[in-house]
Amino acid sequence: MSDAEAVTPARRIPWLAESSPQAWDSYAIQGGPDYLVADCGSPETHERRLRALLRLPIKEGDTLLEFGCGTGRLADFVPRDVRYEGLDWSREVLALARRRRPHGAFHAGSVADLTPHDWVVASGTFNYAQGWSKKQTAEAISAMWDASTRGIALTVLRTPADGRLNYGGDELISFLAACDWSHVELDGSYLPNDMCLRAWREP
Repeated sequence: MSDAEAVTPARRIPWLAESSPQAWDSYAIQGGPDYLVADCGSPETHERRLRALLRLPIKEGDTLLEFGCGTGRLADFVPRDVRYEGLDWSREVLALARRRRPHGAFHAGSVADLTPHDWVVASGTFNYAQGWSKKQTAEAISAMWDASTRGIALTVLRTPADGRLNYGGDELISFLAACDWSHVELDGSYLPNDMCLRAWREP
């Protein structure tokens, strides 16, 4: 089921207060369209964040792993000739992903369970002040880089918000200081409060 098939006029559930497997399980049990389960304000903002991740030099036959995949909505936008896999630490969220996208490959796990892929991406995974820290973000970005053969992309908040972590561009790039990237981009064009970091190696 896509957001277009299950749009609701307003949020039925409050913003997520913390990031943990249990909190996401409780969130997912309440159901709703993909953007609500992803803790986004609308189908449009959800889609813009996801599409920002894919502005990478992805080639036919590449593999892409989404860390913190939620219901797997990103899979709807990935080119057909690219193999998508999703990884998430909430089993209830993954149950929704498998029902809504039965042909997708979804796995339970966290940072330690990242597996080698050409590209590793994450949308909004590192935004929660309760249950997550910037130190964990830095470690996760390093692990994403190590798991990728081509590169990574991630979206984060760049403006302050209650209960949320926000990041500056220089700060994000500093998390890649030990990585062998040849190209890095910071993109704030798709939403006023969000930013996408994209980094990759020459093939």
